[in-house]
Order: sequence, then C-alpha cells, then structure tokens
Amino acid sequence: MGLFPFGRKKSDSSSNGSTMSTKAAAKKKQPCKPKKNVHFTDIKPIQHDYEFDWDLESEYWFSKAELKTFNEVRFDEADVLRKERGIRTKSRNDADDIEEEDDRNDFIGDALTHALDDDNDGHEISLRGIEHFVWPVLQKEMVTRKKVLKKLVIEWRLPINRRKDPQGLKLAEDSAKLSEWARDVAKERGIKYCEMKRGGMLLKNARAMRMNKSERRLSKH
Repeated sequence: MGLFPFGRKKSDSSSNGSTMSTKAAAKKKQPCKPKKNVHFTDIKPIQHDYEFDWDLESEYWFSKAELKTFNEVRFDEADVLRKERGIRTKSRNDADDIEEEDDRNDFIGDALTHALDDDNDGHEISLRGIEHFVWPVLQKEMVTRKKVLKKLVIEWRLPINRRKDPQGLKLAEDSAKLSEWARDVAKERGIKYCEMKRGGMLLKNARAMRMNKSERRLSKH
C-alpha cells in the first residue's frame, strides 16, 4: 500500500468519471439517423422463363446502328426542307434580342404556326416530327425550356427542399406550369394533323381558344 491510498483512489475515480462524461458527450453529439420510409418485403419475385430464338433478334427490333442511321437520315432531310424554305441555321438566335416577354412569345408562336401549318403533303420528305429541326428557333426554345424544367426537378430533390414539400405537391404544381408550353404545342399539333384544314385555320383556332380561355377567367372574377 502506498503512502496516500485515498488520494490515489480519488484520482482514479476522477479519471474514470471524466472518461465516462467524454463518452456520454460523444454519444450526445452523434446525429440521429433518419428514419427509413422505404421497407422491403420478404416476398421473392416470381421469375418467368420465355423461349426466344436469338437468331431472329433482328426481325423483332432495330439495332443501335440502325437507329443511328435513321436519325442521320432525318437530320439530312430536315436540312433539305430548311434550304427549300430559305431558313438559316443561325435563325435559332432570332428570338434572343427580343426583350419583351409577350413579343418574344408571339414570335415563337408565329414560328410554331408556320411549322404546323406548312403544306407538306405532296413532298417526298415528310415534315412531321422534324419541325423543330427545320425551324431552329423552335428547337432552341424546346431545349431552353427543358433545361429550366430539369433544373427545377434537381433543386426539389435536395433534402432541404424535400422537407418543405414531402408529398411533392409543389413540385407537381411547378412542373405543370413549366411544361404548359409543351402541352399546348402537342394540342395544336393534334388539331393540325387530326381535325383542322389548311389555310391558316390553325392560327385562327388557337387565338379563338385563347380568347375563350381569357373570357372564362374574367367571368369567374
């Protein structure tokens, strides 16, 4: 036994106490793990076996090389149609210098109307599906709007934003608003190819639809 046993015991207890307090503080500092919302069941997936003759693969679907060839052909055809109409490739930037938003939208709308109301039935090359290649300003508008929508979706994927909108209602609302232009283009295209006649009726009908929509909004107020 040493000369100061009680002092030694006191020092040992104090060191043990400091160690325990350090461990407790470390436990408190550890961040809480987020609760998992996705749960996997124990049910095993059912696997179905189908017989397929891979020697006949080329008769069922196109290869990547064939699809690439199709795209190149359509690009070349769009170049032919663009030259016939005197449309320059640099015209994709024609709407960039228009400062007023309404004037810019009207400019894009006129280009879209010309594209959808183009008399192309008697031509060897079909214009359908490559209008945005023939009118480059439409292609640039599509790409620009797509980038804005993609940026919005990526921002809402951040954890800090997902906590604000856990059910995704605000994301759905914003996405619907930004994709409204694409839906309107699809509707006008359907009118063009399914119901409307030639001779500028598409533009007339589109303006009538906008007027009716504005009148309905005013009547609600």
